[in-house]
Amino acid sequence: MNVRTLAVLALPVAILVSACSTASSPVSGVASPPAESASSTTRTSDGGQVTVVVDWAGPAAGAVFDVKLDTHSVDLDALVLSDAVLRNDRSEMLTTQPWSAPKGGHHREGSLTFEGDAASFFAGARWIELALPGVGDIPERTLRWELGA
Repeated sequence: MNVRTLAVLALPVAILVSACSTASSPVSGVASPPAESASSTTRTSDGGQVTVVVDWAGPAAGAVFDVKLDTHSVDLDALVLSDAVLRNDRSEMLTTQPWSAPKGGHHREGSLTFEGDAASFFAGARWIELALPGVGDIPERTLRWELGA
C-alpha cells in the first residue's frame, strides 16, 4: 500500500473520529429531563410501578391539580385518590373532592380538586405538599411546591 492510498483511507477515519468525539457540543433533542426547580409547576414521582405527574398552575389557580398516572404493570381503574390530602407549612390540610378522571387501565388523567378555603390556605404559606397515599407500591407519595412567602 502506498502513502497516497493510506492518506485516502485515513481521511474518512479522522472525520468519523472527530464527529464522534465527546468534546463536541451536545446533540439537541437528546437531553436529560430538566431538574424540577422550586418555581416549576410540574412534579413527578416515579416508583412503585406507577409514574405520577402532577401539574399545578399556582395559588391563582386555586387548589386544583392535573394528575396523570402511567404504568405498564397494574390496572389504575380502581384508584379514586379519595385519601389525597393537601397540606401546608402551617399544618393546615384540605381534603379532596372525587377525582374526575376517566378510567383507562394503564393510563389515567384528570383534575384533583380540594375542598375548603384555598385563598386562606395559600395566603402566607411557604410551601404546600400534595400527599397521595396508596398509588402503586409506595405507601404515600409527597409532591411539594415552594411558594416563597
